[in-house]
Amino acid sequence: MKTDDFVDFLATGAGPAPAFDVSRRLGMAALVGLAASLGIGLAAHGLPIPSLSFSGRWFSAAYALALLASGWVMLKRLSRPVSRVGGPVWALVLTMLVMGGVGAAMSDAPDAFDSLNADQLWLTCPLLVLLFSLPGLAATLWAMRGLAPTRLRLAGFAAGVFAGAQGVLGYLLVCPEESLLLATIWYTLGVLLSGVLGMLIGQKVLRW
Repeated sequence: MKTDDFVDFLATGAGPAPAFDVSRRLGMAALVGLAASLGIGLAAHGLPIPSLSFSGRWFSAAYALALLASGWVMLKRLSRPVSRVGGPVWALVLTMLVMGGVGAAMSDAPDAFDSLNADQLWLTCPLLVLLFSLPGLAATLWAMRGLAPTRLRLAGFAAGVFAGAQGVLGYLLVCPEESLLLATIWYTLGVLLSGVLGMLIGQKVLRW
């Protein structure tokens, strides 16, 4: 039997692939990652949950949710072969630039950078965001292994960004930084670190 005939035989009556499987698998990974990140934050801070009254925390939460949305669209597209992700990538970049601009406009930049020189948050915050994102990264990469990504490095990067946004939401429970500008810088660095880690791991673990 010729190869083409054999493929046609296997495909006979198969019907379309279930479109919901991508969203379901990635949604489960998102729930696991977010629950783990929030759990780490609560364990590190202790109850009760800290107040979200000051504007910086709300702003940071909105930023994380915007990154999460961009990462979700990238993941859904990259979970399929020969995917185009130009739009979501530009949306991610634009989100970072807009939030950075808003953070700069709403912060007292000289005072913010004085606090930068006075403490070590520039080092600890991005690394802690990365730490909080690790469960989400593992869950997302696991979910993508059961799908059909072909652009492995970019898929891994998207998984890292998606997990990094979850890490930011968990880290918000313990982050002491109230400067909008510095919070945006730290969280962006943490998300990008998670993205780079996902890219490095993804090219190996996502290989068919």
